Order: sequence, then structure tokens, then C-alpha cells
Amino acid sequence: MNEPLAAEELRRRADELIDALRDEPAQRDLDAARSLIRDLRDRTEFEKLLLLVEALSRAAPGDAQTRRIYAQALIDTGKATAAVDVLRALSSTLSPNDPETYEAMGLTGRAFKQIYVDFRVRGALPAQQALAQAIAAYRQAYEADPQLYWHGVNLLALLDNARRRGMPLTVPYEPRALALQLLEQLRQVPALARNEWYLASVAEASLGTRDWPLIEDNLRQYVVASGVREFHLQSTLRQFTQVWELGESTRGKAILEILRARLLRLQQANVRIAAHEVNQNAADKSQYEAILGKEGAKTFEWWRTGMQRADAVAAIRQKLADRVGTGFLVRAGDLGREPQDELLVLTNFHVINRGGLRGALAAEQAEIVFEAVDPDRRYPVAEVLWESPEEECDAALLRVPGLGAPLQPMQLAKALPPRNQPARVYIIGHPGGRELSFSLQDNELIDHEGEEGGTPAIPGIVRVHYRAPTEGGSSGSPVFNASAWEVIALHHKGGMLGMPKLNGATGTYAANEGISLASIIGRMK
Repeated sequence: MNEPLAAEELRRRADELIDALRDEPAQRDLDAARSLIRDLRDRTEFEKLLLLVEALSRAAPGDAQTRRIYAQALIDTGKATAAVDVLRALSSTLSPNDPETYEAMGLTGRAFKQIYVDFRVRGALPAQQALAQAIAAYRQAYEADPQLYWHGVNLLALLDNARRRGMPLTVPYEPRALALQLLEQLRQVPALARNEWYLASVAEASLGTRDWPLIEDNLRQYVVASGVREFHLQSTLRQFTQVWELGESTRGKAILEILRARLLRLQQANVRIAAHEVNQNAADKSQYEAILGKEGAKTFEWWRTGMQRADAVAAIRQKLADRVGTGFLVRAGDLGREPQDELLVLTNFHVINRGGLRGALAAEQAEIVFEAVDPDRRYPVAEVLWESPEEECDAALLRVPGLGAPLQPMQLAKALPPRNQPARVYIIGHPGGRELSFSLQDNELIDHEGEEGGTPAIPGIVRVHYRAPTEGGSSGSPVFNASAWEVIALHHKGGMLGMPKLNGATGTYAANEGISLASIIGRMK
């Protein structure tokens, strides 16, 4: 059985410190909390980070850095307007010479930038007002201390975005001139003073001049640099996607795809990809090799295989309503059924079953959409061919008329990964009923009942436990192995903080649960 993830240990330590900070905390507790905050941020554990910073802010309310980090945690958890209020209150207490003053200015720009990019209609008046406030905040911070070049880089990104959208701005900067100024500044930064953001800043400033070779060269160094963590890559991907909008150009799409591919290779990566982005075929093998070096070809094949698997993931929708779950395409012959080449859809019993029991849809109430292939085509469900209730396999096999090319069934794994070796799993589904997403954060395989020494609690049914961030709507998603993107299990339930351990072990842990495909197939026969 695998050792607990470092991420679980970080969460455990955070809980301990939150509890300690409720008492009269010792200085060592305050210092430990401040140290842990950075680790939580780097592992993108933002919800736990927010709770810890809240506790630390109560214990040390006058600490400006803590308040600033609190605001950052609010932004990273979708509470940008609350972050603005915290930053304004903080700024009113700081002297002009306090370094936290400039950090608070820049973070205010970050909050307003997030408000701006979250608007679907960027030309709407509230969006333009947020953009203007973001530009003003970054400009103020950069002009106050030009050595803080990252504020200038963010200013450049927003000015370029506004120019591309034809938005009138009254600022004394032209994007290309500012980009050249920033690149000269960056060249003068001493080697020992170049932090983990430096290469990303050079790449981003180069976007202002559209110097693609320079962009790609710095990106290549950045994605493999030893100090770069998930948080850095996530931030760069968000900036390149939301503000620079690189998805609108062929070369830009390649950069986004390579950033995502690199993120997937990191232990704590979390990547969400809209269905319309799955099959853009922006990058080719040579681009991966040019930017990711010797591992590029291997990464290319692995990444594109994952993208292809997404084609076979289905949104289960209630007719004329929203998504209620996920399913995936399987070949009848792979399940031991006839006719062998018939394409079927596998999902959970608690999503669809014959009687519409326990809050599930009946067949006639449901429709199937393969959003990565054609988001506008809806397939009716003809019948439930086979089902197994929640307390057993929690599975339903659906006959769906009209399935065929270009749809291709999932590849099913012949065996589960070994229990005693580190392994990862991936989930593609519709968490929270939202768009198609890859669930890739904190995704270690914990244990399963399907190997010698395993002791299934339900005879013939092998449960699989793993850590991956899932929500309602992920029900029925395929659970993949990491080596070949083959389906090992049907996702059954998630978000369980007190999940009993498997194989007779005592105690509980935080885990999600799937039912192995092999045991589902065994029950069908």
C-alpha cells in the first residue's frame, strides 16, 4: 500500500496549526504557520491555505504580510471582491516606504484583473471599469519602484489586451515600447537575483514584441527549472490564457498545450481544459521536442493520447436541462457482450437506472452529449441494458442509438496498477455539472482490493481508492492509469473525508472511490 501523499501531510499539519492558533499560540506556532503557508500555496492547496491564513490573521492581526497573503488566498479561491476590501484596509495602515505597500498595490491589480477576465463580455462597462482599476494599480506599483518588474509585466499584459480589443486608455505607455523597456530591465537583473518567476517574466515581456523564438526559448528553460512549482506554472498558464489569449493563434496554442502537458507531469498538477480546446491540434511533435527537449516526443504522444480519450467522455444531461453526471464510451465486445462492435455508454446507477430510482434519471429523461466532439449533438438513451445498484457496482450500461465514427471507445486496462508501488490516476468528467475537465491534482492511487492479498468487502466487487479532486457531476467518470490512459475503474463517489480504509485496515482517510472495470465486467457475465 502506498505511503500517504505529501499533500495529505501538509493538510494534516495545517489542521494542527489551525487548532493551535485557537489557543494562545506560541511564537513557534506563528512561525510554523507562516512557513507552511508557502508550501500550501506552491501545492495549490488554496482552500486549506485560506483557513490557515484566517486563523493566523486572528492570532496576529497586525502582520501586514499575513493580511496580504490572506487577500491572495481569497483571489485564488474565487473571492476577488473580498480581496479588494482586505487590500484597501491593509493599504490604509502601511507607510509609503513599507515594501508591503507595493505588494498590496500589485495584488490589488491582480484582484481587479481577475474580476475583468471573469466577465464573459469583456466590453461590458463593469469589465472595463475593472480593467482600468487593474491597470491603475499595476502602474502605480511599477512607477513607485521600477525594480519590481513583475508589476510592469502585468501592466504590459493588460495594456496589450486592451489594445487588441480596441479599448481606449489614457495611459502614457505603448505596449511594444513598454515590452522593450522591460526586457532591458530584465537583462540587467543579476543572475543571483533571478527568482523562479524570472524566465516566465522574460517570456511574457517578449509577448509584447511577438518575439516567438525568445518566448519559446525562455519557456523551455522555465518549465524544467528546479524551483518552479505547480503554482508558478498554473499562474503562467492562467495569464497566457486569460489575458494574453494565446489560444487565438496557432503558435500561442502550442505554448498553452505544452504548459498543460508539463503541468500534467507534476505530482500536484491540476488542469482544466474546455471541451472546445481538446482537439485543436495546435502543437506537433517537433514543437514539443523544441521546447521540452529529449522528453518532448514522449510527452507529445502521452498528452495527445489523453486528449483523444476525452472524445469518448460523455456528459449525461437531463433533457432540456443541465448536466447531471458523466459517462464514457465502451465497446460491447470488451465487456463480453454481443454484438461485439456495438458502442455503449457506461455510467453510474445513481445517475441513470431503469426505474429512475433514488433520484436518478430514467432512460427516457436522459440525453448524451460528447462535448469534445460535437457539443450540439444530443443522443437519446434507448434503454438500460444492465445495471447494478449503488451498494454493489453502482453501474448502468446504456444503449444509445446513432453512436459511431468519429467516436471511438475507451481502451480498458487489463489489470490494476500494483498496490505496493507509487501510482497515479486521472479522471476526465464534468465536475459540478460544468464543462469537461481533467482532474489531476493530488491524484495518487491509495489502495485497491484487486490484487493478491486484497480482501473485497463485497464478494466479486473490487473497490479502488485514490485521491483526486472531484465533485458532483464527476459521477460515472472514467478513472485512468497514468502510463497509457487506459480505464481502470468507474468513478463512484468522491470527497469522502472519513472513507473507511480497504483490505481490513483500521481507520479512515480522505479518499475517492471507484469500482474496478474488471469486477464490473465480471458481474455482467
